[in-house]
Amino acid sequence: MEIVVNDTQVLIDMYDADLLGLVERCSIKFHTVDYVMAELHRSPYKRPEIDQMVKDGILEVHSFSDKENVDLVAYYGKMALQTNLSLTDCAVLKYSKDNGYRLLTGDKKLRNHAEDEGVLVSGILYLVDKFVAEQLITGTVMAERLEMLLKTNPRLPKAIFEERIKSLRGL
Repeated sequence: MEIVVNDTQVLIDMYDADLLGLVERCSIKFHTVDYVMAELHRSPYKRPEIDQMVKDGILEVHSFSDKENVDLVAYYGKMALQTNLSLTDCAVLKYSKDNGYRLLTGDKKLRNHAEDEGVLVSGILYLVDKFVAEQLITGTVMAERLEMLLKTNPRLPKAIFEERIKSLRGL
């Protein structure tokens, strides 16, 4: 079973596109880290569905031990010399790298650094394809969800999403 590590924005995008309900039935196991959960709880948006996924064991949250936090801060310090990745970005990157998991992010900086570190990295469209391929949702409904997501997240690559929407609709 493939394990993916979700960054904060991918979880928010899945929430905004009403895709969280598909996670439990998907063949992928979803992980994140405690730093992501802290960011979600600082956000002004309430997302009780994500908390419920954690309680139900659908989304596993890795809590860094004291030693892992020391290592993470050292890693963050090293990365700070090269980039302006946040501590949370470094946490999901390090967790993915250390465990050989795919990282899911929509953040271009994080994606580039993950690739530089040899981490397999994808975005939400990876999940879109997986959900449709596993027949958890129809292409037409997924296209509607992606259109909804484009309205809530203007930072998404619009042209790529519009092309995927056409493809999902069979146009």
